[in-house]
Amino acid sequence: MRKRNIGILAAVGLSLIFAASAEAQETWIIDILGNPARYWNTTVTIVGQVQAVVPNPAGTTRGTYTILDESCPNALTVRTNDLPPISRNFRVTGVIIQDPAQANVPVMKELSRTSPGMSKTTLYLLIGAGAAFLFLLIIFITLLTKPKKQAPAEATIRPAPRPAPRPAPAVDPSKTTRIAAPPASPAPAAGGKTQVYISLGADLVVDKGPDKGKEFPLHQQATTIGRPGTRRNDIELNDETVSKEQASIYYDSAKKEFSIANESATNPTRVNGAAISGPTIIENGALIEVGRTVLQFKKS
Repeated sequence: MRKRNIGILAAVGLSLIFAASAEAQETWIIDILGNPARYWNTTVTIVGQVQAVVPNPAGTTRGTYTILDESCPNALTVRTNDLPPISRNFRVTGVIIQDPAQANVPVMKELSRTSPGMSKTTLYLLIGAGAAFLFLLIIFITLLTKPKKQAPAEATIRPAPRPAPRPAPAVDPSKTTRIAAPPASPAPAAGGKTQVYISLGADLVVDKGPDKGKEFPLHQQATTIGRPGTRRNDIELNDETVSKEQASIYYDSAKKEFSIANESATNPTRVNGAAISGPTIIENGALIEVGRTVLQFKKS
């Protein structure tokens, strides 16, 4: 199977090179114009673009046209019975003859015209690629057919014999065998201490919003306010317009004062209608607005 695949690859590479060589039989216009005597009555093939079309007689498809390739800026005149469209590329095959009106000026008598194939540059590149392919294929075949060195036989590894099991000690029926008691489980740890509830003498009452009527007593030095989220808030409000970390109320035990600070970057916190940023003192009866919720600060 491996030799068959190698043969197929070689056949494909050779066919590409032969096809490219066959297509490469083109002639440059510069060679014909430079040495027309060499090409008199010779069949040549030119690949180029149609430049100008002259019907003769007028109104018919017969006449002449000029074709230009990439070899030089000068075009070659072609006589035909079927005038082509201008600016189209064609592969034209014909016989080089002398222009009846001008001696030693070559013109082509068209024999056939087809759509162009590859240019000479592309064909030469294809030939070079095919040659490189064959070279690599030869190296590949050489490596595959090269005999491999056989690795030395590995020594057989035999498992070591297992030691014979020790006989169990004989049990004396006249003696009592004691079974060790399992270790005692550690006593359960004492429960956490009961937290002491200290009222600070102030409450927050929801006057407006989804939680209207709820009352939250203040009993911590810092009380967080916000919508349920990643932070566990002391006062949770079921209002979508309230941030998860909206604000915090602080108690100054020395001055017996309460203050509030905004902590939301999107939803402002207002005290009596004025938006705040840093800590702001709140008095009895102050209205705190967060989103659509209004809280009233009350001292008892």
